[in-house]
Amino acid sequence: MAIFAVFALYVAFLLRLLLLSRAPGSERSINLIPFASIVKYLSSQSSGTGRVAFANLVGNILIFIPFGVYVAWLRRRATPWLTILAIVSVSVTVEIIQGLFAVGASDIDDVILNCAGGVIGIFTFRLLSSVVRDASRVRTVMAVLSLLSLPVWCYFLFIVRLRM
Repeated sequence: MAIFAVFALYVAFLLRLLLLSRAPGSERSINLIPFASIVKYLSSQSSGTGRVAFANLVGNILIFIPFGVYVAWLRRRATPWLTILAIVSVSVTVEIIQGLFAVGASDIDDVILNCAGGVIGIFTFRLLSSVVRDASRVRTVMAVLSLLSLPVWCYFLFIVRLRM
């Protein structure tokens, strides 16, 4: 139960961050050219852009690592490709919703970075599973890690004011 409860809290945080942190109609931009935003961020010489670039590039990867871990755990019998497809589907859906409701920038680079984070999460879970091996111990480790991350997700969900 702990794993599902913390996963639900994490998903609520993702929804708040990705879809509810901006007023509807506040921002609408679309980038369908792969790596255009990434190259723009990496090649910018502006000091102010550096912080935004770091938050965008690293943040999009980091925020989907737990998603990859949880999806891999929930779909442990599925092939890695089907698990990656689930992550891609969620990321693309988020970008479409952001574009439709103008609550963020719809960017193919966000999908690429989110999927990179999800794949890192899948590999992290696979590594954990190969080290621990026993399914009940993997579940125990997942529960402990979930409970340890609980204060982090509560902090981000309930305390931090997301202004983007």
